[in-house]
Amino acid sequence: MASAIPLGSVLVVGGCGFLGHHIVKEILRRKEDQSPIVVLDSNTQRNRQSAVTYHQLDIASYDQVLRVFAEVRPRVVFHTASPSPFERDRVLLEKVNVNGTRNLIDSSVIHNQRSPLVDATEELPVLHYPEQPEYYSHTKALAEEIVLAANRGAGRMLTVSIRPATLYGEGDGIITTNLCKQALSGRARFHFGHGKNLYDVAYVENCTYAQMLAAEALLRASTTDPLPKESRVEGEAFHVTDGVHVPFWGLQRLVAKIAGRPVQEEDARSVPRWLVMLAVMVAEWLYWLLTLGKKQPTVTRFSVDVVSGCVPRDDGDGNAPA
Repeated sequence: MASAIPLGSVLVVGGCGFLGHHIVKEILRRKEDQSPIVVLDSNTQRNRQSAVTYHQLDIASYDQVLRVFAEVRPRVVFHTASPSPFERDRVLLEKVNVNGTRNLIDSSVIHNQRSPLVDATEELPVLHYPEQPEYYSHTKALAEEIVLAANRGAGRMLTVSIRPATLYGEGDGIITTNLCKQALSGRARFHFGHGKNLYDVAYVENCTYAQMLAAEALLRASTTDPLPKESRVEGEAFHVTDGVHVPFWGLQRLVAKIAGRPVQEEDARSVPRWLVMLAVMVAEWLYWLLTLGKKQPTVTRFSVDVVSGCVPRDDGDGNAPA
């Protein structure tokens, strides 16, 4: 994945997270590019590399972010920091996704009402709450608007937005980990509803490759006259997927096969979606009552909606189940 244009000083925001640390490793692999790499993250004790400088901070703190930008003066910024897509705390989502992104811009997404999107294109509208009932996606849409609006604005910054499908791969603590747990526990033979709903995913290295291509294209544009519109990436948003649609439950069975716990078709069992939702609703209420809304169960109504391809529901205040 060589590039004719060195990246220069690189800042990876969220560089200890799943996608972020893969981007860091990719830059380090580019032996012809000796770009200094600095990582900002709220937790810098994971996924560390010896050749990288780390700053542990809260990107929602403008003063902290400004100090790092003044010290590093990055030429390229990769912004990958975000809470989990299953996070229900609206205050945290706005703090990180919206305010944090604005701080990054000042210092130097897609779902729709049907979850998940399959075969989405960049021409689809970006929805906001309440048309977008998933508050995580709402805050990511706001963050993307902040980033794209900054393109060729003050400081002549060039920006691009990458919209990955559900990421999986090495280091993933959500989808890949949960699918492996299901396989090893013998639960991979169960699915919710009809079990045929399609799903778009993106291998983390494919998304990393897209991030590198975008950075190189922006650097190229910064050193030449404006490119023809059909060749331009600045100020644009791009979906990144593996280019194939897979049944979500087929993905679970594939992981089970790789894990040595294959599921035969005749052994597959469908659990009525209404029964799952009832059990999950009870669990959400119990968690909310016992933890005063500070915690949520591993399986939520939102996660059931996602894996069964149904319309996600809004939780009203973002914490207590409606």
